[in-house]
This record gives sequence, structure tokens and C-alpha cells, in this order.
Amino acid sequence: MTQQSAVLLIAFLAGIVVAAVLLGTATRKILPRSAMGIAALAIPIWVLYFASGQGRSLLATKGFLSAMPEALWFGLTFGVFTAAFFLALGYIYGDAKRRQKPAWAWVIAAFLIPNFIGFILYFLFRGPLLGPCSSCGKPIRGGEAFCSHCGYSQVLSIERITADDHTKRRTV
Repeated sequence: MTQQSAVLLIAFLAGIVVAAVLLGTATRKILPRSAMGIAALAIPIWVLYFASGQGRSLLATKGFLSAMPEALWFGLTFGVFTAAFFLALGYIYGDAKRRQKPAWAWVIAAFLIPNFIGFILYFLFRGPLLGPCSSCGKPIRGGEAFCSHCGYSQVLSIERITADDHTKRRTV
């Protein structure tokens, strides 16, 4: 195995780990299907490109071996990182919608701001999850004592929920 192949293998495995973590959020219905579809298509598209004559000649002009195994490793590595990138964009979209933030604005910012700074900015400024008021249903921050819209005490609903949990535990 050449040194280039070893580096590509390590990068490929790191990309697989990132993609697996992001796909784990799909079970919570955060990732949109379009992001998962784009991510699924990224790997075969890059593999086919680098396996083609045009992709291999591009590798040769950049000083890499133009043999088929190296071309396939490049395709897999680029595909996995492209898939992880689009899965991360999908996660930002779903999470921003869940937090009632402008989802498309954050996706565009994360896409256009280079070096993953857009992703970092999203996670720094994303704000807390909002839950519904138990009286009026308007979104409020978790842990607030009163609803800012209707003034209903949220402590009573929290006490009722914990009391229900205690009675369930006693009967079980």
C-alpha cells in the first residue's frame, strides 16, 4: 500500500465516522430526506468521476498516481466527505426549523462561509429549544416559570408531570 493510499484510507474512515454520526440524527427525524438523498448520491458520483479517464487524468496532472485503485480511493474519500457535508447542512436545516430559526438563512451561511466557520457560527448562535406553553401552546423556553404570552404558570404543569411520574413508578 502506498503512502497516498494510506492517507486516503484514513480520511475515508474519518468521513465514514462523521457521516454515521450525522445519520444517527436521522432517527430523530431532524435530517430532511433531500439531504439524505444528496448524500447517498455523492459517493457513487465521485467514484464514477475519478474512475473515468477525465478524473484519472486530473489526478495525474496533480502529481498523483493515475492507477485505478488510487482513483477509487479518491472517489470514495471525496464522496464520503461530500455526503458528510450535505448531511451536516441537512442537520442545520432541520435543527434550525426545530428551534424556530430561519433555516434557509443558516444553511446558506454554513454553505458559503468557508472553512466550516459557518457551521461553527450556527452552533454558537442557535439558541435553546422552545417548547409549547401548557395553556396557550405558544413557544416558550424550557424551564421558564411563566408563559410570556398568556402568563400561565409553567411550574404547575412541571409539578403535575413529575407527580404523574412518581405515581407511575409506585404502581409499577
